[in-house]
Amino acid sequence: MTDTLQLKSNNRRTQNERSEAMRERLVEATLQCLIHEGYANTTISKIITTAKVSRGAPVHHFPSKAALLEAAAEQLVRKIYISLGKIIKNMESSDDRLHDLIMAGANLLRSSEITALLELLVASRHEPELAEKIQKLWIASYHTTRMAAEHYLDPVSEQDNVGDLMIITLWFLRGMAEDRQLSHSSQQANDFFNRYIKLWSSILSNHLQAKKNIETPPPKPEYWNNA
Repeated sequence: MTDTLQLKSNNRRTQNERSEAMRERLVEATLQCLIHEGYANTTISKIITTAKVSRGAPVHHFPSKAALLEAAAEQLVRKIYISLGKIIKNMESSDDRLHDLIMAGANLLRSSEITALLELLVASRHEPELAEKIQKLWIASYHTTRMAAEHYLDPVSEQDNVGDLMIITLWFLRGMAEDRQLSHSSQQANDFFNRYIKLWSSILSNHLQAKKNIETPPPKPEYWNNA
């Protein structure tokens, strides 16, 4: 009897692992479609083809297309958050850590992941169900950004608020990322954008400074569980 229960338990864990792997496969296929096809062409049929799964797979794992897109958006934000954490931790040997942090963030916002995220943000304006879910996720991302910033950075004076300034920086960089979509990847364009990144980092250096000897990641925010 014990052996039978153990076998059922093992089978159940295997099924859970398979289910999670399929969800991951569908989410990754959705991201690839958003990056290469844009939101308008990211259909369930295209996702199925990209993931190379049966037509019933998305319905079984996600109740709606909006739910699948929400999972894709959440994974994107998590990846970006983790990448920013790694960037900040690598600033130890920099002579101008705040500037290098902002430059690294700008480079991150030129990535294909940001292209997919911008597609979702634009699409949410016309998709009420998607907009509601992404709004909750975006609020959670603000809390996450604030927690990470306060973990890694210090204010220069009592009047400076680390979290607020970093959220403004993210808005600044995201707006720049949108403009970069319209420009050519030429040296002239890079020089143009880098000029304003340097200007912003110079302004921000009067208000923020990197903490020393930070080797641990920030605490996992509980907001993600309620997003």
